[in-house]
Amino acid sequence: MAAYHRVVSVSAVEHILKESRSALIDLLKTNGGMSVEHLAQQMKVSKVCVRRHLSLLERDGLISYEQEHHERGRPRFIYKLTEKASCLFPQIYDEFAKDILQHLKLQYGDDGLSRVLRGRANEMIARLRVEFDGLGFDEKVRAMTRVINTKGYLADTRRMKDGSYRLRQRNCPTENIAAVYPKVCDEEVRVYSEALGSDVMRECRIVDGAKMCEFRIAPAGLTQISKK
Repeated sequence: MAAYHRVVSVSAVEHILKESRSALIDLLKTNGGMSVEHLAQQMKVSKVCVRRHLSLLERDGLISYEQEHHERGRPRFIYKLTEKASCLFPQIYDEFAKDILQHLKLQYGDDGLSRVLRGRANEMIARLRVEFDGLGFDEKVRAMTRVINTKGYLADTRRMKDGSYRLRQRNCPTENIAAVYPKVCDEEVRVYSEALGSDVMRECRIVDGAKMCEFRIAPAGLTQISKK
């Protein structure tokens, strides 16, 4: 029985700590930047407690700080949320994007929507071609993987025996949009193909129920991409 109470107590303490960190994050979101003293006052806890929470949040890359200098005394540290912390708050990007695409389709039809998506893809292709200029095929594939990983695709590549690459994306940031507008996926394949100057074939999609989106990328001129 004593052991049971000990487990409950640890669980309760962890819950309190999580609530405190959540309250701290909400305060920083609301106020934009706060000192340890101000946070402690608002949360009604000690400054030592606040510093412990701040240390954990800084370790996770969720907060940063800057020095605020005064004519007298030591500089004061002001803590703010980082861009990474935005993931902690509700987002409606997918809903907003779908609404925009729906209105485009209603106003300009399927052809108009296709032109918009194609135009966006063309801009990406032009930008990536400049970035990849002078690189060889292998270097381009690695560079493309880095680019899409910055956008949250959780991608990796593996070189195959025939010289092609298998690109796997374990996350699809546009999954909800692509489910309604499959043209988004078609343009993605075109971006990869034209930016790399390579042959690209999509083998499966998350939106179709697969665990990942998978592509085969081959040097231009390779007429057949091996399935193995």
